[in-house]
Amino acid sequence: MNASNIKLLTQPQQNLGDGYLQFKLDRSTTAVLLVNFTQEVVVLPLEAITSIPNTSELILGLMNWRNKIIWVVDLPKMLGFDSQFDRKRQYNIIVIRHEAETIGLMVPEIKGTVRFDSGNIQSAQNQTSHLVPYLNGCICYEDELSLVLNVRAILKYSFVREK
Repeated sequence: MNASNIKLLTQPQQNLGDGYLQFKLDRSTTAVLLVNFTQEVVVLPLEAITSIPNTSELILGLMNWRNKIIWVVDLPKMLGFDSQFDRKRQYNIIVIRHEAETIGLMVPEIKGTVRFDSGNIQSAQNQTSHLVPYLNGCICYEDELSLVLNVRAILKYSFVREK
């Protein structure tokens, strides 16, 4: 068989949308982060986070991530939700990175990954005013409203945190 006789059947690829990591902030609130900023999701025992005295109540402590020490932030508490960490024996940590900044975000539950068209994100103006600076908007996905978090704003807040 001659290579010139081979015909490849190509179909245009469907745009399935952008990938997002979906997780819970509390029992009734779901949020998503663009997976491009997500480095890894890890489940760690309580002892793997070293608490640091005299830091913000939002900071759970430090963790070793791939031989690098990073801060771990209580994301629900940072966004004004009830903290879930004190009732757990282990943490769900989302390690996010943008440019040179890397932090861990503790969340109560990881739901998985989803895909949707970012063009369908709606304005966040109807949300609680303290949340708006940390949101790119909201998306209704499979009959559930999810907050679309702004990674840059979360990182900026985390690194300019009050001590």
